[in-house]
Order: sequence, then structure tokens, then C-alpha cells
Amino acid sequence: MALFGKRRDTTGEAIQDFWTWWNDGGSGQVAMADAPSDQVQLLGPRVQAIASGLAWELAPGSEAAHLLVVTADGDPELRAVARRWLAAAPPSDFVWSYADSRQPAATIDGRCISLEGDDFDLGAVQVGVRRAGSRLDVTVYHPQMEQVPADKRVTLCFLALDTALGEEMTETWIGELAPVTTPPLDGFGLTGLRAVVRDLREEFTDDDGEPQWISLQGNGPRGPVIAGAQVPLAAAWAPQLDQHIVVAVPYRDRDDDELPGVGASAELDRLRHHVSDRLEGQGRVVAYECSGGLCLVHVYADGSTPAVDQIKAAVTGWPDGSVKVNEEADPGWSGVAHLRG
Repeated sequence: MALFGKRRDTTGEAIQDFWTWWNDGGSGQVAMADAPSDQVQLLGPRVQAIASGLAWELAPGSEAAHLLVVTADGDPELRAVARRWLAAAPPSDFVWSYADSRQPAATIDGRCISLEGDDFDLGAVQVGVRRAGSRLDVTVYHPQMEQVPADKRVTLCFLALDTALGEEMTETWIGELAPVTTPPLDGFGLTGLRAVVRDLREEFTDDDGEPQWISLQGNGPRGPVIAGAQVPLAAAWAPQLDQHIVVAVPYRDRDDDELPGVGASAELDRLRHHVSDRLEGQGRVVAYECSGGLCLVHVYADGSTPAVDQIKAAVTGWPDGSVKVNEEADPGWSGVAHLRG
């Protein structure tokens, strides 16, 4: 794993400039713009000044007249930037509210999406769903699917699910997504998919929306492995945590399979909680895996904060040997993909 120093946040000034303009009258200019082209002229350059590749859109708000969305548009490299833009936003009021991902449509009935100049009725979509651990693999059928170029079909699927579920829910709970040209057996509409995803989310999160933990076991290069991971284990759940920090902790108390004994298990658990406490909300322990006398604790943190230094201070004095702390930029959370239940 490559070792990096603390990254400088080069977007902070542009985000501050955006909100200064917005608060000094920009919001009123956008609200009063006579045509979409005027809104594009006002917002487009200012959003791109934050980071090239960010997308934006205006929509009716659920509690405000207007909703301004600035989104990474599926690019994991930009999710943290969009979340930091949102964190700096003013409080919502009766005119404006804000989001860093596309929100689900209020209703599917009568809703259409456009792709390459063609309109697609979302009420005609049928999906097939297969549970894959803590995610859903989904096939998507539309009567016009055969007319869509093969390289655009997946885009149509994502547009349909983003409209029905919202970007965050799609990226968090949907696994494989595949277009099909024949209706799936036992298929159902997007309204039904909303209910299935809602039930899945309720299964794996508590009343406050916090992730649950699952236990895993298997075999690896060092022998038998025991592991734990939060669900959801997805970057879209906490996009500001774009830095992967691996804390490699040796342990001496082992059973016959070289896994932690009772005493080591308790001490490792205390260490993980201590690391979480020292991060003070700038990151969190999301998974761990133990095998062959070594426990790898996976932390994701905000790369613009001194989280690495805080962790190094937290693990000083571990009695069972030297603890190594490595870090790398990983906005897509690929470093824990093998631990997704």
C-alpha cells in the first residue's frame, strides 16, 4: 500500500467563493432567471470552478420551493468534494434547500426520463431482483430497451434507478445492474423496488441510520480469517471519508488457528473503540480482519484532516509489538470491497 502525506484541500477556496456569491445575491438571480439557459450561465461556471466533472441540477424541493443539487455524477473521486460543498451550505429555508446527490422522484407514475433525445416512461420499467448479501443485484427491462444502443443501456438503467431511489440509495444498496431485453420472471415495477430497498436498509441500519455490523470468516494467505464489517460498507454512505487508513496490529494471544484468543479479542476490540474515539468524527473504523497473528483495522477518514496523526497517537504503546499505520487515497472504498457482505 502506498504511503502518502496529508493532502491539501485545493477546493476549499472555490467552495467558499461559491457560497459567498450565493449568499450575496446569487441565489436570488438563479431563482428569478427567466430561462434554463440563464441558470446554466449563472451556475455552470461556478460549479466547475469547484471541480471539473461536478454536475448540478435544479428541482422542486420537498420542503422548499427549489432544490439545488451538486453531485459527483457517479465519479467516486468527486464525492468528497460534493459533500464538502454541501457541508458549507447555508441552512435551508422556504426558498432553497440543498443536496449533494440526486433525490428520488416523489412519484413514478407518469414520470419520464430522457436519453439521447428519446423519452422513456418509468412506469413501463420492470425489474428482477436477487439478494446478494447486503446488496441487491438488479436486472432492468423496458419495452424500448432493444432500441437503445448497447453502450447506452446501462446508463438508462442507472437513470431509472437514480430517479426511483436517488443516487445515494442506488450506490449504497444496488450491486450488479444489468439491462435485459425480455421481461424478468416475477418482475415488478420501480415502486416495488423502492419498498425492497427500504426494507433492506432497515434490516442493516438502526433507528438513527447508523450501520449494523456483521461477522465474516474464511481463509486467506495467512490461514483462517475472522472479520467484521459495517453494513453498508459503501463510499456513498459517507463520501467525505475518502482516505483509507490500515492499522496493522500484531497480537500474541492466539488459538490453534492463529486467530485471536479471548484476551486478544477483548484488547483488539478496546483498541478499535479507542481509535474511533480519537478520530472525533473525522473518520471511523469500518471493518477489521484477523489472521495469523495480525489484525488489520480498516479506517476511512476525511483526507483533509489530521486523522492519520490522531491514529498514530492512539496506537502508541501497544504491548504486543509494533503497530504499522499506512494510508492511501481511496474515495471509492475499493480497499474493503472484499469485505462487503
